[in-house]
Amino acid sequence: MAIFFLGLFGLIIGFLMVWKPGKFLEMVGEPGWSEKIFGYGRGQTAYQAIGVIVIIVSIMAMTGLIQGILLSILGPLFGGLK
Repeated sequence: MAIFFLGLFGLIIGFLMVWKPGKFLEMVGEPGWSEKIFGYGRGQTAYQAIGVIVIIVSIMAMTGLIQGILLSILGPLFGGLK
């Protein structure tokens, strides 16, 4: 039940990052790595991309898909997780 509310919170934050990236740019500042990927002055594009990733991960967490993916990636490292 708690994972559902965390996913819902992630959906809201991700939506806000996509909808109003300028506000996140004002609050947090321009990420330094975004210049290499998106070009100079593209901090808003970086926050929108992060927002889309947050939305996808939140939906996967809410539906239970993320646990299977994490187990398939980390399962060989921790044999007792199966």
